[in-house]
Amino acid sequence: MVYRCCDCGHVYVAGELTPEQLTEMYTSYYPRAAYDVSNYDPYKEKKGFFYWLDGEDGFAFRHVPENVRVLDIGCGFCETFGYHQNRGCEVYGVEADENAKRIAEQYGFNIEIGLFDPKKYEPDFFDYVTMDQVLEHVVVPLKTLQEIESVLKPGGKLIISVPNISAFGRYFFGSRWLGWHFPYHRHFFTQQSFSFLAEQSGFVIETMRSATMSKFLLWNWAFVFYGGSKEKKPPLFFKRWHDSMLKHVNVGRLFSIHYWKKHVYFLFRCALPTYSVSDVGTSLF
Repeated sequence: MVYRCCDCGHVYVAGELTPEQLTEMYTSYYPRAAYDVSNYDPYKEKKGFFYWLDGEDGFAFRHVPENVRVLDIGCGFCETFGYHQNRGCEVYGVEADENAKRIAEQYGFNIEIGLFDPKKYEPDFFDYVTMDQVLEHVVVPLKTLQEIESVLKPGGKLIISVPNISAFGRYFFGSRWLGWHFPYHRHFFTQQSFSFLAEQSGFVIETMRSATMSKFLLWNWAFVFYGGSKEKKPPLFFKRWHDSMLKHVNVGRLFSIHYWKKHVYFLFRCALPTYSVSDVGTSLF
């Protein structure tokens, strides 16, 4: 069942999954099992006009400065590791998908397989923590943010990007909006619900931004016309057009700046008291 809070507009999927179930789900059903480690390609530095045009500011990792200690929760196949290391950062990662072991072993990355566990890190250890399209997967976001707060240094920053349930794209694409992504996505945030979450977990929101990324928009159009059917495959010309557009054309900003519209939240640790999960109204989580 899917529920919506009448006060803040937060949407969530009822029911809980165990850590073992989550690990099995991502390991067995996410597409990384077929990933060729030899094709590992870390993210590159981007700046200027094309950085803006591509909507790259929608990625949380892009806002981490050089020469800091950073934890990437939900690091996937570690493309952010190479990016951060090239900028002088000390990088740690957490990934539920056991397929990430292959890339970690190949390149010597410091990754914990499973769900985030603050006990595996010293208190006040990280300058930055990032969650790129991860918090919406978490069963109990409040508990996770409280745990992250304990491993951040005083004044440290948590940067989060999540799909925007209030975006025009959610209404435009309807049930074909990629942001739904059931059963993996459990929570769908509004600015109001996220502000409440940050306050309860001991953070202060420094900045909120919205960004449209070219590739997500293209993927959404592909899903509208060809998704959800094993028999209905995109024609070759569409695949070639799609791949070419991703490489050469920045359609996210040019044609549809509000179709996807991720929220990127910049939070910093503060001295506010934290609350237990039971202190939060059940209408939210």
